[in-house]
Amino acid sequence: MNLLRIFTILLLAFCFSAISAQEQEKEYKFIWGVDAETVFDNREGDQTYSPQQTIFFSRLSPSLGVRFGKSEHEKINNDGIKKKYTDVHKLVAGTHYIQPIGIGYKENKFVPTAYYTFSHMVIKEEKRDSSIIRIDGHTSSEFKVWRVSFGMIPRRLMFQRLPEILWSDSMDYYNPNIRGILLQCTKNNLVFHEISLDWRSLQSADQREAFNVNYNVRKYFHRYLRGISPFFIGGNVQLNHLAKRNPAPEGEGVNDDMFAYPYIGWDFSNKTVFDRFIIKAGYAVSFDRCRAIGDWEVDGGLLADLHLLWKKIGIIETLYAGNKQFPLYPMYGSLLNMGDPHYQSSFYSLTSIYSPIVHNRHVSFGAFLDFHVTKEGTSCYQRVVLNVNLGNVDN
Repeated sequence: MNLLRIFTILLLAFCFSAISAQEQEKEYKFIWGVDAETVFDNREGDQTYSPQQTIFFSRLSPSLGVRFGKSEHEKINNDGIKKKYTDVHKLVAGTHYIQPIGIGYKENKFVPTAYYTFSHMVIKEEKRDSSIIRIDGHTSSEFKVWRVSFGMIPRRLMFQRLPEILWSDSMDYYNPNIRGILLQCTKNNLVFHEISLDWRSLQSADQREAFNVNYNVRKYFHRYLRGISPFFIGGNVQLNHLAKRNPAPEGEGVNDDMFAYPYIGWDFSNKTVFDRFIIKAGYAVSFDRCRAIGDWEVDGGLLADLHLLWKKIGIIETLYAGNKQFPLYPMYGSLLNMGDPHYQSSFYSLTSIYSPIVHNRHVSFGAFLDFHVTKEGTSCYQRVVLNVNLGNVDN
């Protein structure tokens, strides 16, 4: 209840800020948002890496904020090209109310959201190529954006979700925030960079210090007078750390986990009969060490994805083949390795057949049939996911 009281106070504070903003409309703008999600995930089959269970919950995420300090100015360079510079500040607070379905109210979970964002955008006046499309799907003149956020930041603000080998859907369900820093940069739709620091746990007598740093990059190529090439390159890099408690029990050690996944791919979306047609493949390599035990263990393998969507039916195939990942998972579980535990197998195939039944600006509703195949066994998960997003807080 203390969290609920704190959130109520924050709501009132922002309401007063909104009233004040009406008097200073040029300097402050009231922003709001409501994000809601309901997930039904029934997991059946082999229990070698994941137990049979049914995950059923609803999440409601209201937020209020103020956009302020907007400044704009223009410059003309030596080539006569005009550039427009825009700086914007944003302060947002809210909560995620997560309620498991079929369990009493006392089993709910409140996760606070509170973050500050600074954005810097540069837009060229000339439109060199009308085929340039931003990462968010909108056409635009040539532009660059730098954005940095501090605090408890919703993961939905990321350019791209982390791959399942680094961040499983189970972690997504109950950990909706990045707890730290999110740094983002994009130029047109041709390249984006994203760095996040997620401080999962602060060191104390009861809990171990835990944090991870992730770098995500992707680059498309522009062909002169021919638009954007379907070919792209990219990668994911992670530094993951699990330290000791303070004071630490005898024998408790520090653990390190590093990961790299360079890849290449082709995006033929809207260029064939398919609405989405993406192929991606690379080499995933991890370096794990428990300092109390000894040396690093290096494991790697092929990691490839295929995504096809035609009208209301789609398929996503993810294939891993190589050394077993997460050698320290039996000791520490998701305290250290947040990826899907099926990657502990030397062969793992995830085939998701899905239908985006409703998909528009505000509502997304889809049904999924997931087949998990490893050397040890097969599982079948059935998922239904509803997401509703309203407001202007993410704009």
